[in-house]
Amino acid sequence: MTLSKRLSMTCVAAVLAATLAYADSPSQATDAKAYDAHKLAAVTVGLSTKAQVRTLLGTPWRILQFNDCGKAMPGQADETWEYRGKDANGTYRFHVEFDDNGVAHLVARIPDKVAGGAGTVAKASAMVMAHNHPM
Repeated sequence: MTLSKRLSMTCVAAVLAATLAYADSPSQATDAKAYDAHKLAAVTVGLSTKAQVRTLLGTPWRILQFNDCGKAMPGQADETWEYRGKDANGTYRFHVEFDDNGVAHLVARIPDKVAGGAGTVAKASAMVMAHNHPM
């Protein structure tokens, strides 16, 4: 296994561990805001910039950076913004990954609690899909 794949797997494991720990946190409902569904849908893969996302949704709940060496590894997001949201179905994270140019290249709405443990399909750029699902 290459070093970049090991680092990538370590980053994913760390984010998942933090997410699982947070999902059971009693404060999750108080952190969540009711976002306008039209604003969430306006965050567009390949087009939306950091400035546009901040204008639409405000300050992120948290920002994750994976650019320890000054630039993200190939196929990895340079920076990820997450927003805590809530609607009639419960609480969720709205996850936006930006590339090195500050453009959204992966967007996902991730429910905190899902029957059967199934997640939601993310919108991703062709580069992300090719990297994660090589033909």
